[in-house]
Amino acid sequence: MSDRRTSNRQRLIQVAVDLFMTQGVAETTTRQIAEQAGVNEVTLFRHFGNKHGLLLAVMQDKEALSRLGMALGQQSTQMGSASQAIKDYANVHLQALEQIQEFVRSLIGEAGHYPDENRRALGRGLLQANRYTAQYLATIMEHEQLQTCLPTEKLASLLNSMLLGYAVLEFTSEFNNLWPSRESFIEALVELFMYGAIAQPPTASTPPTAPPPAAPSNAPTKRPSSVNLTHPSEKP
Repeated sequence: MSDRRTSNRQRLIQVAVDLFMTQGVAETTTRQIAEQAGVNEVTLFRHFGNKHGLLLAVMQDKEALSRLGMALGQQSTQMGSASQAIKDYANVHLQALEQIQEFVRSLIGEAGHYPDENRRALGRGLLQANRYTAQYLATIMEHEQLQTCLPTEKLASLLNSMLLGYAVLEFTSEFNNLWPSRESFIEALVELFMYGAIAQPPTASTPPTAPPPAAPSNAPTKRPSSVNLTHPSEKP
């Protein structure tokens, strides 16, 4: 009996992910989920209580999070330059968000109506995504022997926040005048990270400026010349 319950529960989660991805959370009903999972609606309520409880289970399920693109950053270890690696990551991230844009719209539009537990679960999912991204950035920095101006965890959070923000604008507005295209946004994002967050090594053509040499400790100290403080009307 327990195996059957586990099977029903996992099947409901899998179907919920499929429907959330294609039509969003708000437009998905518990009856739709139950019918496609091959169980009655009472079984769904017994496992999860309501749709918000099912959404919470989705946010806590590792396989579901992976399908929803929350595990981005676990990409190919073969990479070229740092700028190209960040560009590739941004492209893959936005493409993954595009595949679940109905789910993204629902999360943004309905988040205020979710229970606190759901919002905390969403925060934990985003935190885990940032950890994957931080590992990816750390691999880039080590591969290219570069130094970052901020910890990789903070850079990962900034990078994912900017990508999510752009995705929300792209998915929710018909005309986005901020950027001519997604490619132009990614190019600007890469330039910002390469020249604002990553310390570039000095090149042969522009050697680092050396500080002026310090005076020897035994060098005589030059005394200031004496100043005549005698008033002009006074005679020496």
